Amino acid sequence: MSIDNGAQRDGRETPLRVCFWTTTLQADVLTLARHLTEDPRFEVLVIADEVAAFLQEPIQRLRPLTAALIDKADPKVITKARAFRADITVVDNHFPPKALSPLLFVLWHGFGWKGPNDIKEFAAVHRDIKRLTKAPSTQPNPRFLWQCFGPTDLEHRHAVSGFARENLASLGAAFTDDLITPTVPREVARAHYPALAGCAQIVLVALTWHYGRALAHWGDDLELFKRLLDALAARGAGVILRMHDRRRFEPDYLAALEALVAAREGVIIKFKDEDRDSLLDLSASDVMVSNYSSILNYFYATQRPSIHVYPVASASEAFLWRTWKRGKVRIEAVPSADYVWKLPPEEHGGLLARDFEGLIQAIYQGLDDPGCSVEAAARFMTRHMAPVDGRTSARIATALRHFAAGRKDLIEGIGA
Repeated sequence: MSIDNGAQRDGRETPLRVCFWTTTLQADVLTLARHLTEDPRFEVLVIADEVAAFLQEPIQRLRPLTAALIDKADPKVITKARAFRADITVVDNHFPPKALSPLLFVLWHGFGWKGPNDIKEFAAVHRDIKRLTKAPSTQPNPRFLWQCFGPTDLEHRHAVSGFARENLASLGAAFTDDLITPTVPREVARAHYPALAGCAQIVLVALTWHYGRALAHWGDDLELFKRLLDALAARGAGVILRMHDRRRFEPDYLAALEALVAAREGVIIKFKDEDRDSLLDLSASDVMVSNYSSILNYFYATQRPSIHVYPVASASEAFLWRTWKRGKVRIEAVPSADYVWKLPPEEHGGLLARDFEGLIQAIYQGLDDPGCSVEAAARFMTRHMAPVDGRTSARIATALRHFAAGRKDLIEGIGA
């Protein structure tokens, strides 16, 4: 199947119409949408949650997305989307209730270590793709293409998630384009953090919520957070504490954490559902700390130190794993961490902390030696990711045009 996007209109090539159906407008989706909007060969419509709030984000003032925007809450969103007559719909991890175009392109939300993303976990994803393309994703499907972050991700999507190899393309992480050639220079980003103006350096602490309280496997979580902030204050370092959506945490825990932050200077706390964009956080920071959130993979592109908090007491012990299902946190016991990891935590691009004392030592090393992660990050990106060279969005744009022309065969090798 192909789209007649090569037709001539007044001597010009007809733009390829791309509709983004996305949840949080940030990272890969935002970078790619901006790139396509600025390419005359594309016409772009973006449908997202809470558009009005996105328009107030600093990134929208610094590097605006000029595409047409529709909020998902608009009661006529499907009618308006279909009136756009898109050739391709780009989705992240949520799919529209009805087909908006003949072709579907999945731009998944981060590489990371989290799994298993096996056929069982992805059953709803497979159903949605079949519903929207009228063909299964487990077999070669000319209407469906899944973006992979590199060769490791592609093999995992095929062997574990169950997608036919013909439906997968190793294209890379578009968001790294904004970090390789900084879309927002560090000094410009830091100007948007007046509370951290007097800090010599900035540490970004960005924690995934799947393991629960991020430091609890080492002791009392809030007490360890206090000690962490004390250790950073002693070095004159400011802290951006970036958390996931508020609704994914216990209210009492959030209140205690916010009270801890409010009592200090040089520390700010942000939540993904309130401060969606993460580019300014990444651009402003000298060191990043995370318990294996996929935001680490993006930070590797900056070549600055990244600290990996070993997220469980032991990989061989059972623990509680949190997922989000039907608007609620679902907690289940898993037999070992190996079950939910697609990459072992020892496979990373920076420094690894296996206990709290090791965490402080690693952060201090990162503050003292800005180049301490360069080789590890380069090794990880070379082994697991498509080229991180500032041209990923352009490669994805080329892949979309080949996809629309019915030439998936031309996509193979674009991200090699």
